[in-house]
Amino acid sequence: MRYIFLVTLLCSFMFAQSYQEFAKQYGYETDYKVALQKAKQAKKDVLMVQVSNYCPWCRKLEKKILSRENINEVIHKKYIPLIVNREEKNLPKQFNTPIIPVTYIIDYEDDTAFLSLPGYKDKDEFFSFVE
Repeated sequence: MRYIFLVTLLCSFMFAQSYQEFAKQYGYETDYKVALQKAKQAKKDVLMVQVSNYCPWCRKLEKKILSRENINEVIHKKYIPLIVNREEKNLPKQFNTPIIPVTYIIDYEDDTAFLSLPGYKDKDEFFSFVE
């Protein structure tokens, strides 16, 4: 029983770290307030991707869509990119949702989402969303 608990704990730690590693590798912010402040200074909207620890679709979105060179380039050109873990509970209440992953485009002037894309989407659909 202890073995199962330790394996589960280790796996959850590995998943919890993966979005942070992704953020570091691809230049995403992980703090909502910091991203919003940068967005106001740069006069760019925030592209927020909300993920969860145990979500295989979230990992797939990171690895197969967000890490694509053409998509990553458009995101950094047009937005301040932000990836957050819903389970860390440090998001404004207006972004609480049972759907994971979900991607929002947030207006830098009034801190409201004006577009959202729920769930995992293929590269073409996601590219159309961010472009």
